[in-house]
Amino acid sequence: MIIQESTVTFQGKPLFQRAKFKTPIQVAGKMEDMACLFYMVEGSYEVFDLHGAVKIGPTEALLKKCGSYVAHLKEGDWDGIVIFFYPDILHEIYKYESPSFLDKETRTLPPKKMIGNELLYKFINGLNIYFDNPELMDEELALLKMKELILILLKSEHYNNIQQFIADLFTPEKLHFTSAIESNIFSNISIEELAFICHKSLSSFKREFKKVYHETPARYIKERRLQHAAKLLSTTNHSITDIAFESGFQDTTTFSASFREKFNNSPSGYRLTQIGK
Repeated sequence: MIIQESTVTFQGKPLFQRAKFKTPIQVAGKMEDMACLFYMVEGSYEVFDLHGAVKIGPTEALLKKCGSYVAHLKEGDWDGIVIFFYPDILHEIYKYESPSFLDKETRTLPPKKMIGNELLYKFINGLNIYFDNPELMDEELALLKMKELILILLKSEHYNNIQQFIADLFTPEKLHFTSAIESNIFSNISIEELAFICHKSLSSFKREFKKVYHETPARYIKERRLQHAAKLLSTTNHSITDIAFESGFQDTTTFSASFREKFNNSPSGYRLTQIGK
């Protein structure tokens, strides 16, 4: 549930947006020809896309490029800021210069997680006056603020990665279907959400999945998760609860029942049989 929302627009499009939520909630979205910087003020956030899952917490940021995504906002108060990057804004900012990072050869990159530094914190905090008074943000100031943000990102400790990422922000996603599946197979994500990430309807996703893996998504994913859990039970001292979540199960009850059905033993019992092997 949205408690409070404030948006600063540029040429009729959202540019800076701040939102406060009561969680937990799940959100599905699709960014066409743009990218975003998500900055966490309070709470935690997990985003799933073709590349897999990324988690961010307070004072952390995530650069996310074009494509479909699913977001899980964890339980508790959530306060975040989103800054939108549009190709036409970049072109307007640099119409009289040619920055080197825009000339790099493009390639598909995953979302880039950043630990917020003092410069980024000060920039984000300075946006509050515009959230309270959106009319103060004219086009000239909007372009200056976006250029300032780009320069701050390029001065971060992840300079090389950020430089490449900004150059590639608007490269279409071209990951193969199987890459998307493998990147998310142990994530706590539903088949419906996985289909959305793959830009497919649920029915077409299931058809494509059966053609590639010769099995239904539900059966294949469950089998892979159980095999992964069995490996973790044999090779780590992680708790049963942690292994359940690391393998993509939503709760230990479902995990234990599925594990017993597959291996004719409880997870703890199975672990005991693997000692010394």
